[in-house]
Amino acid sequence: MGHVQRHRVVTLDALRGVGALLVLVSHVGFWSGASRDGVLGALAARGDSGVAVFFAISAYLLGRPAVARALADDPPPARVARYARHRAVRILPAYLLVLAAVVLAALVIGGRAADPVSVRTVLVHLVVGQGLVGPTFQSFTQTWSLTTEVCFYLLLPLAAGALGVLLRRLPGAARGRAVLCGVLVLALVGLAVQALAASAPGAGWSGPLATSVVGHAAWFAVGLVAAVVSLDGAALPARWGALRETVATSPGTLVLTAGIVLLVACTPLAGPRDLAAPSPAEAVVKELLYAVLAALLLAAALARGADERVQRSPAAGAARWAGDLSYGVFLWHVLVLQVLFATLSLPLFAVPAGWLLVAVLVISLGLAALTWVGVERPALRRLRQEPVGSPAGAAAPR
Repeated sequence: MGHVQRHRVVTLDALRGVGALLVLVSHVGFWSGASRDGVLGALAARGDSGVAVFFAISAYLLGRPAVARALADDPPPARVARYARHRAVRILPAYLLVLAAVVLAALVIGGRAADPVSVRTVLVHLVVGQGLVGPTFQSFTQTWSLTTEVCFYLLLPLAAGALGVLLRRLPGAARGRAVLCGVLVLALVGLAVQALAASAPGAGWSGPLATSVVGHAAWFAVGLVAAVVSLDGAALPARWGALRETVATSPGTLVLTAGIVLLVACTPLAGPRDLAAPSPAEAVVKELLYAVLAALLLAAALARGADERVQRSPAAGAARWAGDLSYGVFLWHVLVLQVLFATLSLPLFAVPAGWLLVAVLVISLGLAALTWVGVERPALRRLRQEPVGSPAGAAAPR
């Protein structure tokens, strides 16, 4: 069995930055209208694949200790309170700050932007429940994925505990393969749920079901598979050893292949670029292509020696900074879009995307940096009870 890593993986930090950038590009493309036309527009529209990347990273980082406990013969007692505290501190301080800014902006801008403002809507957002019941604010639409992620946080320790009880009835050599098979079945269930949700586009339950943790099980499965394989290489059939070795030593090829997968996702096979409802087949193809894309990028970030090479390179600082700011960029960028459109009286779906992308990216990075320095980092340091500048604090996983 492998050991759960405790150091900060800068290649995953860089991948977080990629995920945030993809999501930002998708919203700039939608608001500007650029995503409707051409290859570049299609690439912008498929920037929502960044959510699959985020889910895969979360499932890998949180799944490794959970899977390690499930595979162990005599695991230590679960530290559920500590786990919950870490998840809350990682998500809520910045989220609540931006939520307050979103509500204030909606009230100031008025009109349709202020329509969702109500006690009920604010309360739903305070518990991060907007992805299940809605409605949400125009400048916070991207946070449906936080609801899905929080549901994953809640389900993971429960599933890991139940799984551990079942696995201890099996011989140690068979446990990793059993977990891997279970995760793959879960991914198939997620694809089936996407088809079911797309088969009834007008139903009130179809949207929440499609964006739920079950609906996106295939994206979470990517990270969980990586966690299982990293802890127990015997989980894969022996005949796959050569393939695993190739994957572990070919990060450049993996990134190139991910680019090809993204181009395939830009075709009509993956359904409409806008908010139009996809067919069941299109929904499944899109979900599967995004899962493959996330798997390739995650495998590239975890390739043998990749993290060490980046750690020793001049890009290490930028990679860490990308990871630090990724959550803030994710939270702020749609609000930045709304404020720019309102203050500059920009016409929706009819704005040059180039300058808008630069403006949104620069402003979002600035706000994310302030949020990281003023809110997120101090909260994490207090949680870890480590002095400022502590090497342990710099190395701790997020």
